[in-house]
Amino acid sequence: MMKITPHYLIKDLAKKAQLSPDTIRFYEKKNLIQPSFRAENHYRYYNDEVLKRLIFIKRCRALDMSLNEIQLLITLEQQPNRDCNAVNHLIDEHLKQVESKIFELQNFQVQLQLLRQSCITQTTIDHCQILKSLESVD
Repeated sequence: MMKITPHYLIKDLAKKAQLSPDTIRFYEKKNLIQPSFRAENHYRYYNDEVLKRLIFIKRCRALDMSLNEIQLLITLEQQPNRDCNAVNHLIDEHLKQVESKIFELQNFQVQLQLLRQSCITQTTIDHCQILKSLESVD
């Protein structure tokens, strides 16, 4: 018996993937997904494979991966017999980027703490040391 694959209109796909239709259209324009088919009424229909791909993209984006990184992972996924070192390398490089961002955010935190410590007394805006520090030309 042949299994019938469900097809979704974009609004239904958006609901299932918990993404906006605009986001789905954006991913389609970036060639990360393709509709299963286009009907005579010009509506685009999507199948479960597209839903699966959208969930994959959504999880990658939640890890702050770029569209280029996601495209590379999709390309690699389509080569199932290839060694997975390329995937490991991509994740290692992304991890370095995340570590760099963490370092940068920690520096911001220290700078903000120092800035906040410069204004420990209740005063007027005109005498606010935080604003004066931010405005100073040094």
